[in-house]
Amino acid sequence: MTAPRTRKRIVVCAIGIAVAASIVVIPSAIADPQAGAPACPDNILVAIPGTTETNEQADPNVPVGMLRNVVDPLDSEFSSQELQTYTVPYVATIVNDKAQTYGTSKKEAIDRASQHISEKAAECPGTKFGLTGFSQGADAAGDLASKIGNGEGPVSADRIFAVGLMADPGQSPTAGIQLGTKTTGNGFVGARAEGFGTLNNVTASVCDPDDTYCNTPDDAIATQFVGQLGSKIDASDPASSVAGVVTTLLGLDGQPLTDTLGKLNTAVTTGNMLTVPQLALDLAGNVSTLSAKVAEMTIPGADIAPMATTVSQLTDAIHRGDMFAVPGLLATLTPQVITFASQFSSMIGTVVSKLPINEYIAIGTTAARISTNAAAQNYVALPADLGKLVGQVNNAVRKTLRALPLDEFPLLNRLADDLTPGRVLDEVLNYATSLATDSHNSYASKPLADNGRTGADELTNLFRTRITNPTAQIAS
Repeated sequence: MTAPRTRKRIVVCAIGIAVAASIVVIPSAIADPQAGAPACPDNILVAIPGTTETNEQADPNVPVGMLRNVVDPLDSEFSSQELQTYTVPYVATIVNDKAQTYGTSKKEAIDRASQHISEKAAECPGTKFGLTGFSQGADAAGDLASKIGNGEGPVSADRIFAVGLMADPGQSPTAGIQLGTKTTGNGFVGARAEGFGTLNNVTASVCDPDDTYCNTPDDAIATQFVGQLGSKIDASDPASSVAGVVTTLLGLDGQPLTDTLGKLNTAVTTGNMLTVPQLALDLAGNVSTLSAKVAEMTIPGADIAPMATTVSQLTDAIHRGDMFAVPGLLATLTPQVITFASQFSSMIGTVVSKLPINEYIAIGTTAARISTNAAAQNYVALPADLGKLVGQVNNAVRKTLRALPLDEFPLLNRLADDLTPGRVLDEVLNYATSLATDSHNSYASKPLADNGRTGADELTNLFRTRITNPTAQIAS
C-alpha cells in the first residue's frame, strides 16, 4: 500500500519509432511537497470523511470534505517525519443503488481504516496513530477507537496518540472529553455500550448543540428509535444487521458472556492460569446479569438455567483450587452457551424478518437529500422532502412496533405507548428543522467555544497538542 502523502507523478514517454526501446522519464511539472517523505513517520493521522465526501476509489493521500479543515493546517505545520495523514476511501453512503446502506458503509470504513493501521503498525513499530472522523466517519472512527480502547482493535491502545470526533452520531456525554460547547444528548445512532476503554482520556469530540446527529435529545425517543435501527440496517443481510439492535431494544446483550468465555478458554488452553479466577468471576457476573434480564421477559425456548448451573460449578471448583476440573466444565459450558444463543437468535430472527427495512432505507434517502439541498442553499426543494420525511418516519415507527412482540416485552410495550402519532410528528419536525438549518455542516465556520474556535479548530488544536507533547492532558 502506498505510504501516506508520498505521491510522485512520473510521465514516461516513448520517443520515435526508430528508437522505440529508448524511454525518457520526465518529472511532473508540479513537484509534490511530500515527495520523498519517510516511510515510517512519528505519527500517522487516519481521517474518515463523512457521508458522500469520498468514495472507494478516492486517493487516500488527499484530504477531503469537512476534515480538510482539520488535516490541512496540521500538514502545513508539521514535517512529513513528524506527521503524515491518510484519508480512508470508502463508499460513504446512507443508501445507494447497489443496496449498500449506512451499516455496510460504516463497516467498510472501519475495515479499511483497521487494515491500514495494522499494516503500517507492523511496518513501523515506532509509529503512533491518531483517528479522526466527521459524521458517519466519526461514527466509524469512534467505533474503531472503542475497539482499540477495549483491547479488540488492530493495535494496542498505547499506539494511539489521540482521537478527535466531529459530529459523532455515536456520541455520549459521559464518554471521552467534550471540546467547545457541551451537549447533553446521545448521538443519533445511540451511545457505544463499551465506551472508549483505556482511550477515554485521549478521545475528544466536538458537537454543535443544534446538530441532531450528535445531540439527540434524551426525550426524543422516536428519533432515537429510528436512528438506532436505521443505522444498522443492511438490505443485503437484514437479519444479522438488525438483530443486534433488536437485542438492545429487548434489553439483552449476550456479547459480554461470549467474550469472557472465549478469553477463559484461551487462558486455560495456553496455560495462563493466573487470569482464570478473575475471568471465572467475570463469567459468573455475565450469566447473573443475563439471568436477571431473561427473568423479566418471556423468550420462547430459551433456557439459561444449564449455563448458570455449570458456571456455579466452575467458580466453586476454582475457589477450591481444583484446577483439573476447569477444562471439563468449560467443555460442558461452551455448547450450553451456543444452544442458548441459537434459541435466542431464532426468536430474534423471527422478529427481524417482519421489520419494514425498506421504510428505513427510504428515510435515509430523504434525509440525505434534505441535508444536501440545505448545504447547497436550495431551500425551494426542502418543503416537499420535509413533509415526506415526517410521513416516512411515522410509518416506519408504527410498522416496526407492530412487528415486535409487544405483549412479551414490557419495555417495548411502554415504548409503543409513548410513541403517539403526535409525538412522532413533533420529533420529526425538530429533526427535519435541524437538517434544514445545516448545523451539521458548519463545523469549519461556526464558533463552538468561548475563545471563538470552531469545531475544526478545536480538533486541530487537540492533535497539535498531542503531537507536540504526547503526555499533555486534554482540557475540556
